[in-house]
Amino acid sequence: MVATVLKIRFRVLGNTLMRSPMQLVGFILGVLGALWMLLLVGAGLFFVGTLDAGIARAAVTAAGALLTLGWVIGPVFAAGIDTTLDPAKLAPFPMTTRQMMLAITAGGLTGVPGIATTLGALATFLVWGRDPVSAIAAVVCVPLGVLICVVASRAVSALAAGVGGGRRTREIIGLVGFAVLIFASPLFIVLTNGLVAVSGQGTQLQSIVTAVSWTPIGAVWAAPGDLAAGSWLPALGKFAIALATLALLWWLWRRSLSASVVAPPARSAARRSAGSLGWFGVMPSTPAGATWARALTSWTRDFRYLRQLLLLPFAPVLVLIYAGGDITGPFFVLSGVLVGFFAGTIVYADVSYDGTAFATVMQTGIRGRADRLGRMLGAASVGIPLTLLADAVILAIANRWDLLPAVVGASVGVALVGYGVSAVTSALLVIPTPAPGDSPFKRVPGTTFTMTLLFFLCWIVAAVIALPAVIPAGIAAFGGSTLAGWLALGIGPVWGVAVFVVGVVVGGRTFDASAPRLLAQLRQYQGA
Repeated sequence: MVATVLKIRFRVLGNTLMRSPMQLVGFILGVLGALWMLLLVGAGLFFVGTLDAGIARAAVTAAGALLTLGWVIGPVFAAGIDTTLDPAKLAPFPMTTRQMMLAITAGGLTGVPGIATTLGALATFLVWGRDPVSAIAAVVCVPLGVLICVVASRAVSALAAGVGGGRRTREIIGLVGFAVLIFASPLFIVLTNGLVAVSGQGTQLQSIVTAVSWTPIGAVWAAPGDLAAGSWLPALGKFAIALATLALLWWLWRRSLSASVVAPPARSAARRSAGSLGWFGVMPSTPAGATWARALTSWTRDFRYLRQLLLLPFAPVLVLIYAGGDITGPFFVLSGVLVGFFAGTIVYADVSYDGTAFATVMQTGIRGRADRLGRMLGAASVGIPLTLLADAVILAIANRWDLLPAVVGASVGVALVGYGVSAVTSALLVIPTPAPGDSPFKRVPGTTFTMTLLFFLCWIVAAVIALPAVIPAGIAAFGGSTLAGWLALGIGPVWGVAVFVVGVVVGGRTFDASAPRLLAQLRQYQGA
């Protein structure tokens, strides 16, 4: 049964790549990237193998722990968990839960990340090969470590999705989990910098690695090194921790699958006040007004949109970390401009969230200019106030109210430029997106490296066009020019409105010409 499922999975992958040249290019680039990483890992482990046994043991343990963490949190920042073998899709087939879990695990091991992880883990024999006892132990520990990586990613994503509850419960749990992982990255940087600062000669870091070796993420990778050092009892203890970790993860994953696939989904009755039209009763009764109301409803109620807004508070936190905690410096004071940049560019592929419901939009006969205007006004109705709120909080923390004109002018101008650019790009591009209620950990089939490049290209275009709004603010913050600050307040919004208007006009014409193609691509992703 597992072999049959894997054959179907690779057949689907082959058909998908043959159908879309862009996805094929992205797949090839991903394979080349994995090969490059394996080359670096192999060279690094070969060098580590020539060092002292204690240093080599610590290096392999730390690298293995980071690899395990990467399997758990990496998909969130890269492309999410592969859903080609989605339990919901496998549920109708005559498979037991155990067979389903084996098939999904085998799929994870035979994907590009799984193969790369397996080969990288096998490269640790370049370190353990000099000691026969540790080499024999690695024969058992390396496959166990790779299995822990794959099973942990599936188990954690299933638990974070809030399976077994209602859709709203799953969305809230997924949003909270996504927020924790988003802010875990800067927190990890702070902790690492602090440890390096106090470590002195490195003894502190050595103690930390030793402690990590007794945790579920590092135990399996430390056992061969302990055997090489003659520490048999600690090695057996860590091997037992690794076995218990895999067993616990498997049990949690099995329980989550039983709750989500075997048990019937919970249904919640929708409650709506009679005669309540929400935003539709507030906005103008025009095509652009109706689209504005629909977009604003999505930005305030759809958790897929709310997840994107988590990038806004993330920006000043990240800037503060890389600024060394200097809250009065120009970099942190201007971080509100980065908030505005994120607010304007997160809608670069807004049509993608419509899914096949985009056909309904086309059936209304709405003109592209009205659609572009309504969508961007809906996003700006949320993004601009949040940007101004971030500006106020940042300036209050830094006590640099003298830069208020510069920061507000630049951040609003950059946000409006972003909306203008997104009005065009969202009429050209659609990307695979999760369905409403899906976990943020899920990767929708069709995501490619090429799409990531297009996303960064949109960022670059928006950043270049926004320079007239940013330069005066930079002169005010770094040069102390009061005049430049007031120029930023005058130039930024005016330039932003001009780009916004041009973007709506150009994007409207593009939308009128490309709407059928967008719908065809959305249907393709929906059926992938």
